[in-house]
Amino acid sequence: MALDLTVDEIVNTLKRSSLTTVLVEGKDDVIIYRWIEEEIGIDNANFLPCNGRDTLLKVFLRRNEFLNIKTLFIADKDSYIYGTIPPIYEDIIWTNGYSIENDLYCGKEIEKLLDKKEASFFNLAISNFIQYYGFEVEKVKGNLGFNLSTHPNEVLCEQHKLKLDFLRDINYTPPDTHVISLLTAKYDLLIRGKSLFALLLRFLCHKNRLIKHNKKALLESCYKLHRSRSMDCLMATIKDKLYA
Repeated sequence: MALDLTVDEIVNTLKRSSLTTVLVEGKDDVIIYRWIEEEIGIDNANFLPCNGRDTLLKVFLRRNEFLNIKTLFIADKDSYIYGTIPPIYEDIIWTNGYSIENDLYCGKEIEKLLDKKEASFFNLAISNFIQYYGFEVEKVKGNLGFNLSTHPNEVLCEQHKLKLDFLRDINYTPPDTHVISLLTAKYDLLIRGKSLFALLLRFLCHKNRLIKHNKKALLESCYKLHRSRSMDCLMATIKDKLYA
């Protein structure tokens, strides 16, 4: 199934289907949900990637058009994690953290791959990144324009400190200490998963490192070797709704 179907194309596909269908956001998530599909042992069901969360939500709002089949919708909370999920979407299965990647990262066990020196620099990098990220979270809370997807390499210099020119360009102001404390305590769930893995890979795939890792390998390690409680809860919810 193509990964760039329109809302109408997905709805029409579902109208013609006879299979239980689990709709997920997109291609970045599919590999994770394939692991879930295999482990749960789903028979006569289809995992269908949509072209992002906006498409998935629009299809969800048209679910009365394909009542002939059972459907589950799974979505990343994204910025909803800093506020509330609109009641209209309460029947969607939401990740516990910012994204499915956060549910994998939860517990921070994957950070054990860092050696002592790497861990020290990683802690510096995450601490400084949080100083910037809190600024964006405050804009979310204030219903202002925000950007939570900036790559850490655009924010941090090689010494893992904040780039002053970047801060000037975004008219940065220091966030409230309460926001910083919350993000620091629960960064594994609250900071965008892609940003977390990018920060980790600054060290785990560094050119001078003897053993280099890539993101897909880290995701697999999180899923198969360091299963988090958050991931277990998400899988239990999916299984319960599939067989309800």
